[in-house]
Amino acid sequence: MLHLAKVLRYLWVVTWRELQHSFLEARNRFAAEEARAHWRRWVEFHAQRSAGIIALDGNLPAADHVLERWNRDAEELRTSKPIQYILGFEYFDGLRIQVSPAVLIPRPETEELVQLAAERAPRGGIVLDLGTGSGCIPLALTKRRPDLHARGLDVSSAALDVASRNAAELELNVEWMLGDLNGDAPDGLKADVVLSNPPYVGANEQLEPEVADFEPALALFAPAEDILFFYRRVLDWADQVGANQLGLECHSAHAQATAERAQSQGWTTELLRDQFGAPRWVWGTKPEPKPYL
Repeated sequence: MLHLAKVLRYLWVVTWRELQHSFLEARNRFAAEEARAHWRRWVEFHAQRSAGIIALDGNLPAADHVLERWNRDAEELRTSKPIQYILGFEYFDGLRIQVSPAVLIPRPETEELVQLAAERAPRGGIVLDLGTGSGCIPLALTKRRPDLHARGLDVSSAALDVASRNAAELELNVEWMLGDLNGDAPDGLKADVVLSNPPYVGANEQLEPEVADFEPALALFAPAEDILFFYRRVLDWADQVGANQLGLECHSAHAQATAERAQSQGWTTELLRDQFGAPRWVWGTKPEPKPYL
């Protein structure tokens, strides 16, 4: 005699194609191509198979464990919540970085800031990432340049918890520090290179719902009356810790002003453009102090 649950499972089969249709319906707040990209990420992660192979098996029953995952995720998938938060990770410079709503989702353009630092940081130097969030910058830099001594600082203890988990998972040695850019750098803190992708979004700037409604405002927005506030604080910290190299990711509309501000504090700057031709990074250098004779 067949078990009733087995009979019901046989009579009511959800195919891969039907599951995909339900998923895309749930993600209808997004453009069709973006929703399909979400499907590929979600189903490949949970099924551990390529979306292309799954498409070929479209009329076959979807795996039970994937359907269970769908039942858990369906409510969030029907919102604008980023797929990275639903899955719990994003890829960054070849690393799988855990994310939560306590941290910004790492962006591909920030990988270029890591690449610049990897190419330019002095051998065995100390690198300090201000506003580290998930820790993606110092972690990726440490992976590229194991000789460096990387530190990541953030005002959010929840963000540092995420960064610490990432370091443990990736088996990378980075020092994490709780600190507030509104204050001064701790006594004795030194760095050769300061990096930062600080909050730079204006209070009235229109953002996509998946950003505005889910990513942490603390890491997004600069004070409405002073859009360069956090860049000025980073520049002050760079002076306080004795850095002679500086890497900043910028809002394209304010990159030139950021470079000029750095120049006013004695930095020789390069304004570098992203793949779309928009000004995106400011790299600054200062001469090494000469020892007294």
